[in-house]
This record gives sequence, structure tokens and C-alpha cells, in this order.
Amino acid sequence: MQITGGKYNSRKIKTPDYENIKPTLSKTRQGIFNALSSMIDFDDKVFIDLFSGSGIMSLEAISRGFRAISFEKDRKTALSIQQNFKSLNLSPELYFGDALKNILKINTKADVIFIDPPYNSNLYEEALDTILNNHILNKNGIIILEHPTKKAVNHIGFELTKTKVYGNKQISFLQINLEE
Repeated sequence: MQITGGKYNSRKIKTPDYENIKPTLSKTRQGIFNALSSMIDFDDKVFIDLFSGSGIMSLEAISRGFRAISFEKDRKTALSIQQNFKSLNLSPELYFGDALKNILKINTKADVIFIDPPYNSNLYEEALDTILNNHILNKNGIIILEHPTKKAVNHIGFELTKTKVYGNKQISFLQINLEE
């Protein structure tokens, strides 16, 4: 797998060979960051990768100028993320353990939060509730959900601003609904 844009464009990283890891495909990553570029300036903004897996989304964000914060529950996967960052001479801001508990420990508001938990979990709504109830997203911040096209995600409190479909995956862009 390789980074698709920015400072580290075309740099290869290793994909953890674990059954529970499903890295976001390069075409999807390019689409996400192209869409984001029309919505937000990347420099000095904070990108949170809530369920990091391979860490590729954090690396894509850093490559484009974001400060990235990663969360990963699985120890072997977290070690793989650290190795991928080290291969680029970077030190990850990586929190190991339950993402929804650890995100409450950081003193940083995010400009973009990427949410791609295991598809068969109920973590989408739980993550959105945690973000909304704890004011983790900046006022004009953006949440990006990657989920199966057949999975409806309840996003009460957020406005769906954009969707993109890549095969059987949907990318949903949300912002806090300021009218509620």
C-alpha cells in the first residue's frame, strides 16, 4: 500500500496482515482528501483517525499538512502503525486502547475526524454521540464515516453534507447541525 498524495506521495507502507484490518483503498483515500480540500485548509489542522487499523489515513493526513492523532485498540496493529510511522521518520501521536475512552483524555479539538470501525460493530453511533456530547469537533469541523453502503448510520445532531460511493463502501461527510 502507498500514500496517494502530499509530501510522502508514493511512499510505501506495510499493511498489517490481520483479519480485522481493512485499509481504506487508495482510490477512496484520494476521493476523501480531494473532497476535503474543497471544504477545509489542511495546514495546521487536526485530523483524528479514530479506529486507525493500518494507520494509512493518519499518514495520508500528515502527508497533506495535517497534525494527525491515531487511536488503535489492538496491540499488534498499534505496533504496525508505529513501524509505518518510523519508516517515514515520523513519531505517531498514537493512543493505544479503547478509542472512545481515550479520545476523552486528549485536550485537542479536531478539525476532521475519520471514523471507520469494524463494520459489524455499533461503534458508529457511539462514536458520534461521544464526539457531540464532549465537544471534540471544532465548530466547522468535519466527520468522515466509511461504512458499507447497506448500513444506515444514525447521525442525529449532525448534518449530512456529502456522500461518495466506492463499490460497496460509502463515505459520508457530516458536520455538526448548528440549527438543533
